Order: sequence, then C-alpha cells, then structure tokens
Amino acid sequence: MKIAVCAKSQGMESIADDRFGRAEYYVIFDTNSLVAETVENTAKNESAGAGGSAVRLLSKSNVEVVLVPELGPKAVDAVNGFEIKAYRYADRKTVRETIEAYQAGQ
Repeated sequence: MKIAVCAKSQGMESIADDRFGRAEYYVIFDTNSLVAETVENTAKNESAGAGGSAVRLLSKSNVEVVLVPELGPKAVDAVNGFEIKAYRYADRKTVRETIEAYQAGQ
C-alpha cells in the first residue's frame, strides 16, 4: 500500500505540512517495499482547484491513503472519485512519525 503525507521538504524526516493542496511536497511511503519517494506538488501554484489537482497527482503514483491536515470540498470530491482514503493528522510531526501514528491506528 502507498501512503502519502503532505510535507514541507523532501524525505521521511521532513515536517508534515499544514496544507494539502498547497503543500510543497508529498512523501509517498510504500508499506510493501518500505521505500519512500518525494514528489513535488506541481499543483501548489494553481490559481484555483489545487486540492483536486493534487489528488490527481497522487493517484498517478498509485497512492491508496493520504494523510492530511484537512481537505477542502473539491479535494474531498477528488479523493472520493479516485477512491483514495484520507485521514487527518492534528500534530505537525515528521512524515515518519505521522505514518507511524497512522499505522498504529492513531
């Protein structure tokens, strides 16, 4: 399974971003291979609809779960349309800590 987290910079030690559609990066962690890759959010500079475009970007990377601070209405529609599960995080921790908390059911 591939899990994406909004990130301020590249890698698992990055701080999780407090934005979804305008996040700088997404760190995508593959739970099968235990490999993480960082993808630049090319949707972040769009004048409107960044959340929906970001979801399309993650869908192309076969992301099944996205961990987010919150989602706007267009992004909610997009994750539902692409059948990606979205879960909120409250604390801005590292990407690694955010994924570990999700895997622990928190």
